[in-house]
Amino acid sequence: MYLKTTMQVILLSLLTAVFVSCNPPTETSEDQVVPKIVQSETIDTVASKSGNNLKIAYIYGDSVNNRYQFLLDAEAELESERKRIDRRMRNKLEEAEKQANILQQRAPTMNQSEMQEAQLLLQNLDLEMQQYQEKLANDFRKRESELQRLYIDKVNTFLDDYNSNGQYDMIFNYQQGGNLLWIKQAYDITDEVVAGLNKAYEDELSMKKSEKSNP
Repeated sequence: MYLKTTMQVILLSLLTAVFVSCNPPTETSEDQVVPKIVQSETIDTVASKSGNNLKIAYIYGDSVNNRYQFLLDAEAELESERKRIDRRMRNKLEEAEKQANILQQRAPTMNQSEMQEAQLLLQNLDLEMQQYQEKLANDFRKRESELQRLYIDKVNTFLDDYNSNGQYDMIFNYQQGGNLLWIKQAYDITDEVVAGLNKAYEDELSMKKSEKSNP
């Protein structure tokens, strides 16, 4: 599965949330604002609990995925890794084929013991190829999972900071085929969110570059 497709699913979960706004939480440790996923409650139900002063906003999830530079960089990294894995597998396969061809050429002059050794060697070559392929695939999945976790953390951190003043009770993810069918464009904060995410990512990269220059 491509990372961007996976991120769309993750973003849907992250942004369909109710943010505690007007009053700070009284029973939550460390005074953190904790998102609450809306499940069975409707907007009307939540609005009644909030004194009919529900403040909402939405973003275009696809637009965030297409414009968030971290996600674009992550996708480029994974694509580069896919190509590297493909090259390494082709090289490994060529090496195995060379050894198999050598054994095949020698086969007419082999005795029974040598034939058994050759068959064992070919079996080991096949097993080695499978193990090598599995290792590369596992390494790739591990990195993909790491990038997904980083994406979740970055979006969560930004939204916590973005809504730290409690300006919104809900931020929805508006996406083709999603549950949100229609909403006023006045509630669209996509550009602000994308700009904020990219600014935070740019600052992070600048800080890392500065740390490398001045260890």
